[in-house]
Amino acid sequence: MNKNISYMDKTYKLGRIATIVCILIMFIIPSIICTAYNIWPSFDSVMGAAGPLLAMYIPVALAEQLSMIPITGNSAYINSIMGNVTNIKFPAYLTALSSVDQDPGTEEADVIGMIAVCVSGMTTMIIILIGLILLVPLNPILTSPVVKTATSYIMPALFGSMLVGILLNNSAGSFEAKNKYLIGVIDLLLVFIVNIFIMNLDKKQGFAMVIIMLLSVLLAYIFYKNGIIKLSSKEKNNL
Repeated sequence: MNKNISYMDKTYKLGRIATIVCILIMFIIPSIICTAYNIWPSFDSVMGAAGPLLAMYIPVALAEQLSMIPITGNSAYINSIMGNVTNIKFPAYLTALSSVDQDPGTEEADVIGMIAVCVSGMTTMIIILIGLILLVPLNPILTSPVVKTATSYIMPALFGSMLVGILLNNSAGSFEAKNKYLIGVIDLLLVFIVNIFIMNLDKKQGFAMVIIMLLSVLLAYIFYKNGIIKLSSKEKNNL
């Protein structure tokens, strides 16, 4: 147990250091270039270009941090550094935990998730390198209408498979939560109704994610109090 605690402490410490170093690099490199070529932009031009992007992505980033960090644990550090969290790192983390029957929040899950995220990052870099090398020879194939049509369905297929896995999973830490899928179904129906009949949620994903998270917590509390969602110990069920 002491070894595991020591590992967790060291991981969090290294994660903080690596995050600070990466933030400094992101600021220092543009600063050096702007200073060397005397091309510092004005504050008004920066805010004019960044304002709409910040308005869209700050809520998304906030929603991702609130929803994913409690689940991903110490791998959140490397997730934030490497990027592609929602579409690559997070699915890899959940798949790794599912394959070994571990729940998020445990030390075992943190170790396994960290390995999965690191391997996912290395795989991504290798694929990008191969893609760069083969970019010219594969250009006729990559620009063909068939490939373009297929790539437009990658994200829906990815999130669709994640949704099915989440809805079919009744795990809730050390408990089994019967009828937990009802919360996801209600959330999904509500998003469809709002997006189709009330307003287009495009570029409002961050706000929608925060609202849906709060709604999910409220629904879970109401359903549990009314006996719709029932908790049972996993240890008891195994016996």
